[in-house]
Amino acid sequence: MEKESGERVFTIIKLVLSGILLAFAYFLNVQYSVKVVILVSAAIISGYGIALKSFKNFVRGEFFDENTLMLIAAVTAFIIGEGAEGVVVVVLYGLGEMLEDFAVDRSKEKIAGLASLKCFKANLMVEDGIKEVEPSQVVVGSLILVRKGDKVPIDGVIVKGSADFDLKALTGESKLYGRSEGDKIYSGAINLGDAVVVKTEKPYKDSTVEKIIEMVENSAQRKAKSQKFITSFAKIYTPCVVVLAVLLAIVPPLFDGNDFVKWIYKALSFLIVSCPCALVISVPLCFFMGIGALAKRGILVKGGNYIDALSMVKVAVFDKTGTLTTGDFVVGEIIAFNGYSKKEILKIAASVEQGSSHPISKALISATVKDLYRVENVKEISGQGVCGEIDGTKYAVGNIKTLNSVQGVQRSSNENNLVYLSRDGVLIGEIELKDQIKEESKRLIDDLHHLKVYETVILSGDKKSVVESVATIIGADKVFSELLPREKTKKIEEIAKCGGKGKILYCGDGINDAPSVAAADVGVAMGALGSEVTVECADMVISDDNLLKIPYAIKRAKMIKRKVFINITTSILVKVAIMALSVFTPMPIYIAMLGDVGVMILAVLNSLSIGLYK
Repeated sequence: MEKESGERVFTIIKLVLSGILLAFAYFLNVQYSVKVVILVSAAIISGYGIALKSFKNFVRGEFFDENTLMLIAAVTAFIIGEGAEGVVVVVLYGLGEMLEDFAVDRSKEKIAGLASLKCFKANLMVEDGIKEVEPSQVVVGSLILVRKGDKVPIDGVIVKGSADFDLKALTGESKLYGRSEGDKIYSGAINLGDAVVVKTEKPYKDSTVEKIIEMVENSAQRKAKSQKFITSFAKIYTPCVVVLAVLLAIVPPLFDGNDFVKWIYKALSFLIVSCPCALVISVPLCFFMGIGALAKRGILVKGGNYIDALSMVKVAVFDKTGTLTTGDFVVGEIIAFNGYSKKEILKIAASVEQGSSHPISKALISATVKDLYRVENVKEISGQGVCGEIDGTKYAVGNIKTLNSVQGVQRSSNENNLVYLSRDGVLIGEIELKDQIKEESKRLIDDLHHLKVYETVILSGDKKSVVESVATIIGADKVFSELLPREKTKKIEEIAKCGGKGKILYCGDGINDAPSVAAADVGVAMGALGSEVTVECADMVISDDNLLKIPYAIKRAKMIKRKVFINITTSILVKVAIMALSVFTPMPIYIAMLGDVGVMILAVLNSLSIGLYK
């Protein structure tokens, strides 16, 4: 950045010096030959860079670009005796280029902000203490020490200690995340608590920060349709206007008293104002600024083509568990049999389950008192439940399969959100477990409808009554339940066939959602930090679980497309108007140049305003 700043200062000095020499040539009463020397010096000072770029492009076979147009205009102005206007052309063009460079640098700063998350050292734990090394030298499975104030250099699991971490740079959210032993922690997080020991799970090149930076930097390679149009348009447009300018300088004078100087002058104005630099710089700048601004909010879009698709989303499809719901169970209604109280049923069930790592165990234990019974001969049966003995009495906690196969209780219930408790083969209680709906899920659906996403759909492997209940609460339009992962993908393809001209967005949270994420026009991965498969398949990654970032991203995508449309239409209309005026009315070359630079500045400022959007 220091180098770029120094180059910008040097450019300003050149332009100011050329301006001073131009003023001398205008106001000093000197001989014509001296005035020409002063003007040529001014033109060389501010225009040699243009000539150099034009020559390099010519060598590469790029015969017509804006540098060539400006060089032709400036040289021809000197030839016809309008050297002062030739200097004005190169000075104004140099000023315009400097403003373009400034705009591009501003957009690059969005990415540089992410790059600042990189950690350039890791405190590797070795036999004789702590060794400071480069993160790239740390192998998978190593132990690293992350002290208070340090950035986590590599993704891993905390094996000792606990602390609060600032993940704002990754998630865009200004809140602290408590992490303790057994919890994953991602590179780029800042430790705000006590020192912790982390066991690395990935090589440095595959860490979260590296993947995020790589994803956003590579986004420039995936161009939107409007970007591709402008690139193709410029390649055809520029040589066409050069040919038209040549014809304008040669043909009309034959019918206007052979006044070639007059028509060459008009042709120069026509040539200058036709320069497509406003379009060539402002359109990609819009997308780059937008992608960078979204990345700052923890929304990673892989390219301008997906900004295009986001702005046209008409159907939004969501996985249920872990996406619209928290994926964490809570205890609902409890039914007790055979003289037991509800409190006792919950306590026994929690005691038997206390050694299990299943989410059901967490729900039961968190809902009861801490003085649980001592349980012996505990046996966990995968996919069924847990058995154990309390004071010699056999208990079983789990689903229907547990009751029927382990304790001999025959029951035909299909309620897969119920946990059953039996004692010595006798059913004594039923506990309902509920998956909590995220607080923002209803607002998500409301916001999407407000953005004219006309259909919101839930796809789930859960039973119909559960999915319909969630849809009713949050206001979703359609539900499809009891689906396997491959059936979800087929359902998205069916929706696409009936979706009309709109795009389909699919949002999921896990690896099992990867096929569906890949099948949609815009695949969104929720809370996918560290999940390589989901990140690879997704077109947009939301680094945390904030559902409201989806309508935010759609709204911003629509705004970016509006800015692009304004830049294209305004630039073309203004240029066509000035080009027509330059043909039919007398117009100084510097007015044409001001028109070109003015349109470019307005387009660039319009693009930069994307970064100011709140």
